Order: sequence, then C-alpha cells, then structure tokens
Amino acid sequence: MGKLQTAAEQTATSVSRHATTPEQPRWVVDYTRKSLDKAKTGDGVSSQHEENQELADEFDLGEIRVTYSDNDVSAYQDVERPEYLRMLADMQAGRIGIIIIWHAKRLHRKVEEVTQFIKIARASKVRLFSVARGGEYNLNKPQGRRDLINDTNEGEYESGERGERVALARKRQARNGDWGGGVRPYGWGVDTGRVRSVCVNPKAPTLERIYEDRPVLDVTQHNEAEAAEIRRWADDLLAGVKMAHVLQDLAERSVPTVAQTDARTMKRGGKQVKHDGWNSRSIRQILMHPRTAGHAVYRGAIIKHDAFPAIIPDLKWRALITLLEDPRRRTAPSNTPKWLGSLQFLCGQCDDGTTTMSVRYTDKGVAVYRCRTKGHCLTPAVEADEYVTQAIIERLSRDDVADLLPVNSTVDLEELRDRITECQKAKESAARLLARRIFDEEQAAIASQEADEELAEIRKQIDAATKSSPLAEFATSDDAAQTWKGLSRGRKREIIAELVTVRLLPAGRGHRPTIEQRVMIEPVAVPQAA
Repeated sequence: MGKLQTAAEQTATSVSRHATTPEQPRWVVDYTRKSLDKAKTGDGVSSQHEENQELADEFDLGEIRVTYSDNDVSAYQDVERPEYLRMLADMQAGRIGIIIIWHAKRLHRKVEEVTQFIKIARASKVRLFSVARGGEYNLNKPQGRRDLINDTNEGEYESGERGERVALARKRQARNGDWGGGVRPYGWGVDTGRVRSVCVNPKAPTLERIYEDRPVLDVTQHNEAEAAEIRRWADDLLAGVKMAHVLQDLAERSVPTVAQTDARTMKRGGKQVKHDGWNSRSIRQILMHPRTAGHAVYRGAIIKHDAFPAIIPDLKWRALITLLEDPRRRTAPSNTPKWLGSLQFLCGQCDDGTTTMSVRYTDKGVAVYRCRTKGHCLTPAVEADEYVTQAIIERLSRDDVADLLPVNSTVDLEELRDRITECQKAKESAARLLARRIFDEEQAAIASQEADEELAEIRKQIDAATKSSPLAEFATSDDAAQTWKGLSRGRKREIIAELVTVRLLPAGRGHRPTIEQRVMIEPVAVPQAA
C-alpha cells in the first residue's frame, strides 16, 4: 500500500531527486480531492488514495509514488486548486506516466477543464485510470475521450442539480418563515427547553473530540431583552440622537453583542481575536435588515412580508432606512459629549447666542463648564447638569406634556425615496449629455440645479416624516423622573435642546452665587407642523 504524501512533504528537493530522464520510468501518481472538509481531517482524500492504490495493485501498475491532493477545495466553483496545477506542470515536464483517480468528478467538474487536460495528457503521453470506471480512459481513442467528458458532465449536472435543490429548499424555508440555520441574528432566539450535542474541538482526532450540550433556540421568536435594545436604538435615532451617542450608551451599560452573549469565538485570518464590541455598521445592519420588520429575506430580497413578529413596525423601519441612508449623515469619527450641556449650553457672558460651553477640570479635579472662546464662566458641571435635569423633569411631569409634542405630517416615504433616485439619475444624465456635447455647460448646470432644488425639498419632507419627538415617551408616562432616568444621554440632550435654551452666567468678583443664579433656563417654543 502506497504512503499518502502531502503537498508540504513533496518539496522542490524531492521533486528534483525524483526527476526523470528518457531512460528512467515515469511516475505513477494519483489525484484526490474533497470539496468540503470543515474538520480538516483529510479522511475523505485518504480513503480515495487507498482505493486508488488498490486499483494500481489490481492492474499491476506499481506503487503510487506521488499523491496530489486538494482537500476542502471545490472544483465546481472558480477556485484555484494548487495541487492540480502542480500535477499539470509535472505532466508537461514529462515526470508523470500514469494518473489514477477515484472518479472523473474528483478530477474535474467543468468540460472546459477536461478538454485542456486531455490535450496535455496526450501531448505528454500520460495514461488515466479511474476506480469508479474500473479501468483506463484511453485518451488516444475518441471513445475514451468521450467517456471522460460524459462522466465529467454527469458530475457537473449533479452539482448543479444539488445546488438548485439547496437553493429551492432555502427559498421555501424563507417563504414559510422557517430559520435556515447559521449564526443567531441579534434580537431573535427563545430557549425551547431542548438541547443538542455539539463538538467543541472538531479538528481533533476522533477519539479526542469533546462534546457539550447546548440549548436549542426558536429563532423565529423575539429575544425580548435584545428586541427591546433594538427598539431603543430606533427610537433614539428617529428622535435625533447621534449614532455616536447610541454606541456610547451601549458601552456605558455594557450591553453584550450576540457573539458575546452566545460565547462565540471570533477569528480573523484563522486566529482567535478579542471581540471589538458594538460599532455603527452592526447597528445599521440590524436596524435596516427586513427581518427586524418581520419580513423574510432570500438572497437580499424580501420574499414574504410579515413572516415573523416584527420587532419594529414596518412604517418605522422604512423611516429608519430613509434616515440611515441619508448621505448628509456624518459618518466620520468625532468626540462624543459626556455631559448634558457640552457644546450645547450657551455662554451667558459672551451672550451672542452661538458661543457654547465645554467641560474642563480645575487643578482640584472639579469638572466645570467653560466658555470655548474666552475660557470664562466657570460653572460646576455636576451641579449645572443636576439643576437643568430637575427643571426638565418638573416640566415633563405636568398634565399638559402632550402639548409639547409636534404634529408630524404624513408622507409616502417610498415615493420620496423613488423621487430621490430619479433626481440623482437626472443629474447623472445631465453630466453624460454634457460629455457628449448634447448639452452645453449652461444647460447642464440648469438641469443639475433643478434636481438639487427638488432634492432639498424632498429632504425637508423626509425630515418632517422621520424625525419623531424625543418627548414621545413622556406623553404616556406616570413617572417622568423614572422615564428620564431610563433614557440615554443622547436622548436627554435632544430633549433639553428641544425644550429649553440654557445660558451659564459668570460668578462675579467677590460673590458666591447659587447654582440657580448662575444657570438661566428659557423655554423654547415647540413648532407645530402643518
């Protein structure tokens, strides 16, 4: 029985040692391949090699000298097979006399590759044997070449048919609202009370593998804690909270990702890495995925509406998509304010309506609001934030809190998004017509300006439709203080900006005024949309 050699063992030195001359016999080799071997055990290609050697013994071909093996490599997809290519090179170099394969579909899955192989084999006088065929493909005879091509065609047809069956099954699962497997999506998964045995070290030898019981989840139902988080993100963003504040809030509350909750091992380049936590891309993907609105997806397209219970209602989900796809949203990283009034409270000494305050620390480590332009009006930050907070809570505890909510207009968001696409196409068309000299520069500028004006008007309507009031929760709240406590800092900042203008005044020489005397709070009129 021939010994199976790996590609690593067959170095350039061994090749040069076994290089043939016209007087020396050429090699008897075999080629093995397995499309999928997640455990990387190599059992499949080893079994093929053993049967190939049995065929060599049966036909008295001699011992297999070299094995070219592509393990866990598909021949149906356009993936490079390094060992197959090395075998072709050795054929052309005159080193190989006989090749043994288990089946034609292990060697090729595409007829184009077969014709090239036949051309090289005939030119190099290489014979081809197959275990499945029970003998030789005589490539010098038309019938032998036809048999190899037909057997390859059969393998290609089987792969295509299997792929179609799998695709059809996936599509049927999506249409029925069934879970097709894979990583659990954030916001979904309820423990069914059942468990399944899972191997935690599948690459280990069979006798050394370890198995543990893991719960079976119903991924068509909400994970209520995670679903509540998704609703919180949606409400914050639609209320005007910046994505940076949403991420900051998640970090401060130590909210785990699905990978952290499920104790999944994160790998990059085959090496285990530390999980980086939440980022804006993850939040966007979760919020914009149709499944969040209860829709089933197949290959990126909605295949069935309302297949699952929605985490976010469809209209709100579409509003989020419009908001998050707005190109005007800032995506560059920036500092996220850690105080309620940073870059928001105004300097009462400058009193120009634009100069804001930032927080700095005194020599004694006390945080104070300081004018960003001239460095005056040093107001204790903790006391100022607490004073403003109490004033806001008092206002939100009144019976007329519902009067503070603006009335949003109702628009067709889908229609507006289609109009945006049309305007963008109109601008592109004007540029093409200018390039082809059908438009002159003035005509192109006019067309582009008209499209920009319409885009600006559309975006005003979208802003009115998608921006919900950060005060909405207080309209139905019985405890304003408790509701305020549960909000993110970003949402609190939006509420302060919507309700009041805060000015911080200087202390004055020789005076120690109270915080009430140093913080001026003026109500802002709430605009009522038509």
